[in-house]
Amino acid sequence: MTRTVLSVTDLVAGYEPGVPIVRGASLTVREGEIVVVLGPNGAGKSSFIKAIAGLVPIFSGTVMLDDEEITKVPAHQLVRRGLAFVPQTENIFPLMSVEDNLKVAGGMLDRRDMTGRIEEMYGLFPDLRDKRRIAAGNLSGGQRQMVAVARALMVRPKLLVLDEPSAGLSPKFVSMVFHMLADIRKAGVTILLVEQNAKAALAIGDRACVLVEGRNAHEGRADALWDDPVVAELYLGRRHAAGPSASDKPMPEAQP
Repeated sequence: MTRTVLSVTDLVAGYEPGVPIVRGASLTVREGEIVVVLGPNGAGKSSFIKAIAGLVPIFSGTVMLDDEEITKVPAHQLVRRGLAFVPQTENIFPLMSVEDNLKVAGGMLDRRDMTGRIEEMYGLFPDLRDKRRIAAGNLSGGQRQMVAVARALMVRPKLLVLDEPSAGLSPKFVSMVFHMLADIRKAGVTILLVEQNAKAALAIGDRACVLVEGRNAHEGRADALWDDPVVAELYLGRRHAAGPSASDKPMPEAQP
């Protein structure tokens, strides 16, 4: 049986004591999976994964990474435990070159390992090799997101967690980012992401869960959820209309 990389149980979290945003959500991510977190505006999706990543206070519940509890582990220590988080914004050093961004991210590696790992990142993201001396802030949106993900992968995490990786990107770069995530999974990386582009995320995901008001409302195989009338109601906030299949219509984007 495939091992469980992440297990979140009855998580209650928020920015102010007594005012939880996440209200008892649970989640399991198995090795090699892409698991997608969806939900309507204000559902607590980003707060949920930020709590997992140590960036939002947890009031109760547990977070397990492999067999180790990380519920109260500070965010800056989680990289060494095997969890890498890519925030939606401010996820690169814009004035530093692409290569220097990678070197900073790999600071815990020894020199030989770092050199080899940087070459592996250029193999995974060929577009970055020719840009290695360019300031990361001068790259296109899609290329900046490549840098952000490559930084997170430098230390070979057990789990890669991403918050809205396609936010603010043109359709061309949205496609680029999701192809990138699919390739990363093929390379053996386990991924958890929150994403507003439900159709693109479900196309590459294995499983998905829908949060509503900080709680699990629905979950299942990603390839089945796109046409699921329950998801249409929960995610879009309306009844699943009769007529053409939902897969023939673009799903409106939901903001985090």
